[in-house]
Amino acid sequence: MTKEDYIQYYIQGSNHYLIPKDIFDELYDEMNNWRQDTQKYKEVIDKAIYFINNNGEKQYNHHDNYRGKWYSPDELDTILDILKEVE
Repeated sequence: MTKEDYIQYYIQGSNHYLIPKDIFDELYDEMNNWRQDTQKYKEVIDKAIYFINNNGEKQYNHHDNYRGKWYSPDELDTILDILKEVE
């Protein structure tokens, strides 16, 4: 919903307690900030997951059983850099 949609809902009497418009505007802006932050977190997490799944050397033990992936120090630094994007 856009800000105007919320205002129309607010104006039409939503069976909720009415609040002053300046407080409404402040709350709406805060909600939008949370939405943007959440989207950024999701993008960074998806980017880190993609990197983890598509990089690193597969590691096997002496019985040729798959043991997981091994990441070089540079690859680990890349993962940390990706995660720091949410700061």
